[in-house]
Amino acid sequence: MDSYRLMQFYAVLLFTLLLGGCSPGPQSSIALLSEPSYSASLSEDGKFALISNKDGIYFWDVTAAQPRYHWIQGSRNNDVIATAISPNNQYAITLSNDSVALWHTTDGSAVGWWSLSATAQCVSVANNGQFLVGLADGSVMALNLQQQRLIKFLGHTEKVNSVAISADGSLALSGDNNAAVLLWHTGNAQILQTWQMASRILKVTMSADASLLFMSDSTGNGWIRDSHNGKKISNLKIHTRQMNFSSARFIQQNTRLLTGTPARELQLWQVKSGKKIAAWQVSLPERPFPQSAVVYSVSQWTGNSVQSLSSTSLLERWQIPEQR
Repeated sequence: MDSYRLMQFYAVLLFTLLLGGCSPGPQSSIALLSEPSYSASLSEDGKFALISNKDGIYFWDVTAAQPRYHWIQGSRNNDVIATAISPNNQYAITLSNDSVALWHTTDGSAVGWWSLSATAQCVSVANNGQFLVGLADGSVMALNLQQQRLIKFLGHTEKVNSVAISADGSLALSGDNNAAVLLWHTGNAQILQTWQMASRILKVTMSADASLLFMSDSTGNGWIRDSHNGKKISNLKIHTRQMNFSSARFIQQNTRLLTGTPARELQLWQVKSGKKIAAWQVSLPERPFPQSAVVYSVSQWTGNSVQSLSSTSLLERWQIPEQR
């Protein structure tokens, strides 16, 4: 290798090392389970965590750093694939491939258990216990507990990969394998807005006040929209060839979007511009574990910090850098 190419090599190496140093480590890291998890969710305020592995489902009080309840769904070994906590922390919901269970978080009692007619994909729960289940047959099951009413939404043509429900249970957002995202009313299944993206939808989410929507597809497109008029506020300024999202949440009075990916990445975005503000990599345990981690859930934490909960069962907290 000649001297010029050698200098180029060391310059690239130094630049790579400097970039690696720009991602600060977590403020704290807590192992909620000793083994990898199947699914996990943080509450809207970050005070609770719902996490599932082969031994069952654990509802954690994060502020006390200890599990409050241990649940088992069904008679077989636990196979819960998706979880959610209502925005007011009153309900927890757990989803297996063929059943869904709803739990009271105040005393740990079961509200109900329902079998499903098709393979389940995703779940979301509102403050009143109303919930959505996205199914592989293209339908969405919407159950209103107070009215004892079940609606089967048939607006999609292919497998539903992600669902979100508003805090009051009135609005639903769902995305499918046919790249369609639908905003609809849970009371009558009326479709309010329809958007078509470039490829299959992997993640949708809704702000706590239902004013903002986020939707992303498998080719790395991420849109933030106004739920009232459907207009695009911004698209995420993604500079890599492809980025998929496994979790997303609006934080800090809806001024920022916090996201996680299946490749250990945690990112903070500005809602108005779609500009990336900060990025981190979630940790891997020292003992033999998979060499990557899915960021299952994200949330705001106290002060100017955020939380992540990944498939390694690590709950981590991160300081948001000061903006200049």
